Amino acid sequence: MSQLYYFARSVYWKMPQHVQKALRIPARRVAKALRNTSIPEAGLRGLNAFNDLTWEQFENNILAHSSNYKGIFIQGPVIDWDIDLFQRPQHMAAAFARRGYLVIYHTHCWANDDVSGFRQVLPNVWLTNYDVITRTPEAVVSIYSTAYANADTIIATPKDKIHLVYEYIDHIDPKISGDAENIDRLIRLKDFAFSGGADMIVASSMALYTEAVAAVGEEKVVLAQNGVDTTHYRNHQSDTVTIPDNFTSFRRKYKNIVGYFGALAPWIWYEEINKLIKNRPDLGFIFIGPDYYGGSKNIVSAENVLCTGPIDYKDLPAYAKQFDICFIPFEPGEIAKTTSPLKLFEYFALEKPVVVTSTMEECTIYPEVFSGNGADQLSSQIDRALEVKDDARFKARLASLADENDWDHRAAAYEKVYEGLRIAK
Repeated sequence: MSQLYYFARSVYWKMPQHVQKALRIPARRVAKALRNTSIPEAGLRGLNAFNDLTWEQFENNILAHSSNYKGIFIQGPVIDWDIDLFQRPQHMAAAFARRGYLVIYHTHCWANDDVSGFRQVLPNVWLTNYDVITRTPEAVVSIYSTAYANADTIIATPKDKIHLVYEYIDHIDPKISGDAENIDRLIRLKDFAFSGGADMIVASSMALYTEAVAAVGEEKVVLAQNGVDTTHYRNHQSDTVTIPDNFTSFRRKYKNIVGYFGALAPWIWYEEINKLIKNRPDLGFIFIGPDYYGGSKNIVSAENVLCTGPIDYKDLPAYAKQFDICFIPFEPGEIAKTTSPLKLFEYFALEKPVVVTSTMEECTIYPEVFSGNGADQLSSQIDRALEVKDDARFKARLASLADENDWDHRAAAYEKVYEGLRIAK
């Protein structure tokens, strides 16, 4: 993903809301072009080519039957639904839907989404570009600690209009959220949430949970880390995916592959990764994922490195099954300390040994995870991991860890929010 895309997105979100609304359609087309993706023909012919429901149709045909659901969950705008790599918002939405909730996923259609009204994307999950927050007062509304675009709007919304849950999912940092103005917005949102603006706080890691409890009290905080869709990574349909020749030929060159999937972002420890790549020409290193703020340029160009770019989520298991060792090399700092990586549990579901940097506390709490501080230690830990990669008992333990940390377990923990607000049906 180009830096020009992020610059354009930042400019767009700094515009007044009435200007954003007027420019939404051309902005979406510009965004698609900058991301090197094409606009579906349906999007060019007309925004309602998918027969999206109007607000009135959705209200009369879906919301009118809300008593049939356990509750209503609204995911506030954070990322588009239709992206290459599903993340926490989509997974949590799907998990709540499976548990019997009506889920409304709000998108600004900035990247790949093209909904105009309401569109069902999964059973019980409706994608919309319509702001329904104040029109569904019985709903729980999730707003992310990284959602700078909508921060001031949420702060300005009368508190009696919504049941607000602040999802404290990441340490607030320019490496995640960009320029100083974005950070200022997020700090204002956090201060608002921590000073009583949020009804409940959901934290995605123990470090963030501890901080939130200190601010608002244990009764208002729920711990719900990231998780995994185990069925996605165990689905044998991935065996039929056609993998490009450059990937398969690279795989054949090396007895063992160290693989990573996720954003190639500023919080990756590129300096030590590059040392490791240079010191271990016997290993092939594969990096799968979108470029985030130019991160991919920081990976050394070497014969034993393959950067694929983003892979569609539905095809990702086919590629990741080719790994021998899975890697999460975050640089030391607050991001590494406070992050609960989705990929940890996805790697578990693949039954692959995981090597991480030592400061990743949400990973190193599992004795099955190998960790090192710097290239030399990481190299040694990779060798240790290789010794157990085919061990049946070790693989079974990883599978069990994946089952214990799936998204349904996370949604069950999150569901305590409804009990705290006494609005579950």
